Amino acid sequence: MQSRELNRPRRRCQGTRALLVLGALLVADVAGGRVLDRVVALVDGRVLSWSQLDFEARVMLIDRGGVEAATAPLDASTIQNALDLAIAQRAATAEADKLNSYPVEPAEIDQRLRTFESRFPSAAAFQSFLKAHDADRASLAEVLARAVRTEKFVEGRVRLRSQVPESEVRKAWEADHGGRTWEEARGRLRERMQRERAYVLAREALAQLRSSIPVRIIARPEELAREQLGLGEAAR
Repeated sequence: MQSRELNRPRRRCQGTRALLVLGALLVADVAGGRVLDRVVALVDGRVLSWSQLDFEARVMLIDRGGVEAATAPLDASTIQNALDLAIAQRAATAEADKLNSYPVEPAEIDQRLRTFESRFPSAAAFQSFLKAHDADRASLAEVLARAVRTEKFVEGRVRLRSQVPESEVRKAWEADHGGRTWEEARGRLRERMQRERAYVLAREALAQLRSSIPVRIIARPEELAREQLGLGEAAR
């Protein structure tokens, strides 16, 4: 992913000084000797720290059913995907705020929270996950709310474009009907084709969102994948 400067050339020195100060605040314990956190990126002028990204990555993985992500190390590819998604979600939220659209109802968040908690084998395991990330239900709800709003935003963009004309469905059936009649295959084939098209369009929409706001990458996923164990040990 291409990084972009947040400041114009005439402000570069000022921006660099601010970044150095901010970085020092994030990674140095006042007592010295302990690494607490680090800046991963500046997204639309706001800091995205490693602790935020790590938490959000694990929340998204667990939300999709991968509860083993609660404690397993994240590889560079997973971190990159999480970073891309974090940027896209913040862009979607900013755009939705401008349009005053795609609100998320409390009931939706409550349901998502309950589903998320149910992924864990016990309430104690869920609480342990939150404690490990210095998080609570409110911070988890914030991450999930941003995810839900992004899903709504993207769905709103791709819903109509993902529709597949009858002619395309029939053409696909004629190319490979699998021994089924047109009436037998029609409904499921249309659903599959629309789902596949929606997936492609959603990826395109997320890519457009990522490129719609200024981003400056400070720490690459490869670095974070190598250093995360060290960061975790130092923080304990």
